[in-house]
Amino acid sequence: MIRMEIRTYFCALLLGAFLAGSCGVAEAAGPPTVDVLLERLGYEKEDKAALLEGKIIATDLKKTRDDQLIAAVAVQLNAPVATLAENVRKGRNIENDTATIAFGKLDPQGGAEQFAQARYDKGDSREIKSLVDVKSDGTFNLSKEEMAALKKALKGVKANAADAADKASAAYQEVLAGRFQAYVEKGLDGVANYEAGAKLEPAKELRAAYEQAKPFMDEFFPAFGEALGQFPAGQSPDISSDIFWIKRKVEGRPAFVLAHQMVQSGDDFLLLSQRQFFVGHTYESLQVVALAVPTEKGSAVFYVNSAYTDKVTGFFGGVAQSVGQNRTKDDLTKYFENIRKNFPQ
Repeated sequence: MIRMEIRTYFCALLLGAFLAGSCGVAEAAGPPTVDVLLERLGYEKEDKAALLEGKIIATDLKKTRDDQLIAAVAVQLNAPVATLAENVRKGRNIENDTATIAFGKLDPQGGAEQFAQARYDKGDSREIKSLVDVKSDGTFNLSKEEMAALKKALKGVKANAADAADKASAAYQEVLAGRFQAYVEKGLDGVANYEAGAKLEPAKELRAAYEQAKPFMDEFFPAFGEALGQFPAGQSPDISSDIFWIKRKVEGRPAFVLAHQMVQSGDDFLLLSQRQFFVGHTYESLQVVALAVPTEKGSAVFYVNSAYTDKVTGFFGGVAQSVGQNRTKDDLTKYFENIRKNFPQ
């Protein structure tokens, strides 16, 4: 049985659920209403009352690939849109995730030195041992070239040695720095495949997620859609764009993630996308797009989470898909239960 721990951050999003009834237009139609968002996400009429009463409503969404886990959550937070926008621009959505161990914002002009705090510690000895013995068996998401470099850098390292964490950290930081620089320069074209017994294609997965979201973006937020789809080209001064390294606990293991977070806001909306274009293990990629709109009591947040993993395909794919979907909805619900503690009702 697969046990996916794919929590996301309050940067998550409004993905393919908005496909219905949308088509490309030249100009934005303005932010959609709560009613429109509920309809696009497939909620029932009675769900609006439940949402405004403070319930967290999670629902499955239609997948477009066998390896996709996609779900939506709607929740009301007792905070204005402007407050939420300030929080996500400061990365507090990442900081407040209980799975986050450490994180940092990256400078596109910076080098490998800015990954100095992205490191293993002595408690990660089991993970370090697996890294020293790295192979193409799905334990880690790495390219052939990255595995070769790690094997060379960690040759002779003993996982329980006093300097093992330092050596493993230094070697893995080079992987992160290479992935970061390639993405900054080429966007999804710079995202290398993983070799994990079979070739896994995170760039192709993230393009599929973008195509799901594109009709909605074209209708309501065309500039944002262009910035997301064409990065590093097509950027707008009205849209903030930041990349973070994150050390998270995933399935009981430390995992390093590179996440590109974009934010656009106005008086009556907050739109956020988080694209995890490198994930250390368990799942291959993640696309989140979140939209918050004002209500009488604060803001209604609509959050869609689209993750990709080869662990829900194959002979037991149907069972794994069902378990993974339920875990995704449960994790998203728990995440927002924790977030609401910062905004008492």
